[in-house]
Amino acid sequence: MFNIPLKFRWVYKHLTRAELTSGCAYELSFSDIFEEKREERFLDFYTKNGIKLALKRYGMINKLREKGFNEIDVKIGKREDGSDFLVVFEPPLRKDRFVAELVVRKTSFKDIFPVLKIEWLCLQNINGKFTKEKPRLPGQNYPGLGLGKEALQLIMLMGIRLKFHALLNNPEHFHNAYIYSVAFYFDNPEDFGKLKALERLMKEEKMTLSQFAWAMEEEKVFKEGEDKPYKWEPAIQILPLRTYLEKRYNTEEYWEKVEYFSQKYRFFLKKE
Repeated sequence: MFNIPLKFRWVYKHLTRAELTSGCAYELSFSDIFEEKREERFLDFYTKNGIKLALKRYGMINKLREKGFNEIDVKIGKREDGSDFLVVFEPPLRKDRFVAELVVRKTSFKDIFPVLKIEWLCLQNINGKFTKEKPRLPGQNYPGLGLGKEALQLIMLMGIRLKFHALLNNPEHFHNAYIYSVAFYFDNPEDFGKLKALERLMKEEKMTLSQFAWAMEEEKVFKEGEDKPYKWEPAIQILPLRTYLEKRYNTEEYWEKVEYFSQKYRFFLKKE
């Protein structure tokens, strides 16, 4: 399983339910009941105050201050499609000027076990600038925050606390799938094999992730035997939060299939 540092595990153990749901009116008055007053909660559990406290305890507020964000606020809610959103921003909140945005959905996988699906995760340094060392990736409006690993670890702890069996992801772009593959398995080892084959081409061409991602976007990557550009096919990635599920994926048979398909699929770069 993707490693969660000892510090985060200690904070997780000592954050109480009362703290994470602080602000919720468990003792309701008659007027509250009749007027149906209820504070918004992320995933029907975390209050805004609870999330802000958690970000502080895990050290994320200090990390954001180090990046120039002196005042941090949080907005939570539900979208019309039923998914939950969480936005971290420096006031006032303006369109696309957020520091982090997370959209998740409670669902089940193959109708068997409960999972938390990551519909969208964006971490951005709205005060930063793209550089030669850290160029723009497709879909980026601002440079990344450099806190992706920590953000994923916190989402994992959130999933564990709420008793989900796994995190689920279905990235639309190769570079997103590549980044997530450090922690996530592909449900279908053939999909992992395709990614490994593309990764091999990227390394053979001595390209950075940004360069290769743009080559994919600009339709310069082809699959051997086909005359049309290869488009990344979104595929389910899964990060187990339970030991039994980790054992289901992390097997010799699984990795043998990944290796088989990584050799079966061959890609090449069409150069101008």
